[in-house]
Amino acid sequence: MIGKYLVYIGLKEKSLKSVAQENESSNTPIAKESYAPATSIKVAERYLTYLKEIHDYQRDRRTTIENKNSQLVGQASIVTSIFALFIPLLIDNLNGVTLWIKIPLSLLFLIVMFHYLLSILHAIKTLTVNKYKYPGRSTKSVTKTDRKDKELDFVNSEIEDLVYIINNTTPIDNMKGGNLIFGARCFKIGNIGFGIMTLLVIVSTFTLKRESQELTIKNLNDIKLDIPDTLNTRVYGLELKDTLTIRIDSINNKIYQINRLNGKAK
Repeated sequence: MIGKYLVYIGLKEKSLKSVAQENESSNTPIAKESYAPATSIKVAERYLTYLKEIHDYQRDRRTTIENKNSQLVGQASIVTSIFALFIPLLIDNLNGVTLWIKIPLSLLFLIVMFHYLLSILHAIKTLTVNKYKYPGRSTKSVTKTDRKDKELDFVNSEIEDLVYIINNTTPIDNMKGGNLIFGARCFKIGNIGFGIMTLLVIVSTFTLKRESQELTIKNLNDIKLDIPDTLNTRVYGLELKDTLTIRIDSINNKIYQINRLNGKAK
């Protein structure tokens, strides 16, 4: 089960047996094709037109895959930055919560963050241009000494070049498409985990009881507390709206009354 999941998110490659079964079920040829030169110029031109359409389709597909990988990198980076802001909120919310709740939420947070980062890593693989080497047409087909002089021979030579280019660029484009698939899967899992974690945090905020926090003081003598003398306190110039009788000095039995009219203490 874990092995299938690792294959699903791109952390583990498929076994040779499963790859062979997929190729057999899809009837995908393993050997590369070889071209036999055409004997008619019209047939050769039709071949050339057909191969150009395949080449254009692959180029458009490659551009789409690269653009989507670039968008995935940007979106995953933004979501990861926003998700990282939940770290202090999560710590404050879990303060005082029991350990059996704190550990699963923390593990879920790490799993979601891991999938977001993994989606970025998969998408970035496509953006490393130096890693992928595409074959292309060369001027040597025209400038070399043994170039084709007849039109049919040159068209057949161009067809051979296109067959070679298509056969060698298709696996590279499929590799880039695989990176996009793995990145999208990890991004989807991260979003689902983010939603689940948000619901759990909200539920834990309103339903779970927090443990009472205890404060331990080791050196009580080092704490200096200023206790005011309330027995000998005098109040001057106190302005209030209502009449109030304040008994300040209970020893000397002195009573100070606040006049309601002028708001001054007597």
